[in-house]
Amino acid sequence: MIELGRRAVLTGGTASLALASASGSPAQANVLPAGGRSVAKDTRDPFTLGVASGDPEPDGVVLWTRLAPEPLAFDGRGGMPSREVRVDWQVAEDVEFRRVVRHGSVWATPRKAHAVHVEVRGLRSEREYFYRFRAERHHSRVGRTRTAPGYESSPSSFTVAAASCAEYEHGFFTAYRRLAEERPDLVLHLGDYLYEFRHNGFVANPHNVRRTLGPETVTLAGYRQRHGQYKSDPDLQAAHAAAPWSVIWDDHEVDGNWAGLHPEHPEPGFRHRRAAAFRAYYENMPLRRSSVPRWRGDADLSPGALG
Repeated sequence: MIELGRRAVLTGGTASLALASASGSPAQANVLPAGGRSVAKDTRDPFTLGVASGDPEPDGVVLWTRLAPEPLAFDGRGGMPSREVRVDWQVAEDVEFRRVVRHGSVWATPRKAHAVHVEVRGLRSEREYFYRFRAERHHSRVGRTRTAPGYESSPSSFTVAAASCAEYEHGFFTAYRRLAEERPDLVLHLGDYLYEFRHNGFVANPHNVRRTLGPETVTLAGYRQRHGQYKSDPDLQAAHAAAPWSVIWDDHEVDGNWAGLHPEHPEPGFRHRRAAAFRAYYENMPLRRSSVPRWRGDADLSPGALG
């Protein structure tokens, strides 16, 4: 079930977050340049997972996409080759991209599942912007985002939608479609963005209406694939493209009712499972570099160790 909040009014600014800049000159043509190194181009659309923005501040926002021409691939690589791919991005004041205000390029790498996190700065507070990406010959859809009010401001209104607990097998994501139609200023996702169960591991009354792929998620490949299946849903993609999101996880992004290093049921190697889940969550959400999981002890974040 998805719980959607109705319109709410917030006063004052938003909490200060750590910043890392990645912005280009505003003097840019409205056509994205062709990119890529001297390798054979892939003719498949890599933007099957859509686009997203998040963690808005008064002067900037995070832009996200992940290249995955085969989002349901069981190896979690999304059908991408083992090479870097240049991704160009633009931010504009209009949906036609006649007034581009920021632009740049980043490299999507295999180690990060070809996910892209761009921390844009230098924007104006409490303003609507539009963004898009290009990888080789392919363009993403256009996303809409909005910067936060100024820290000292007191806006007359601020529209927020809240969502949580979206079990893919229990129903269709039509509430996300409605959320997109509302075009809120901010979406708060309060956890359980996805569920870890194998098919019919959690049965709704009287039965589940959709089917997740693969076994229960325990490896990095499994979590990446599950994120890919969720983000392949067109209604969820529309909600991400409609507004910036601020996200937190609950339990099912890893394992039901886990706490610290204790899973719901006894499980050898849970430390590594948790590390895989955290890593996949960051790769698939519009989060800042300050949110990259950091580890102490013997948690191994290498792709080989995480499966």
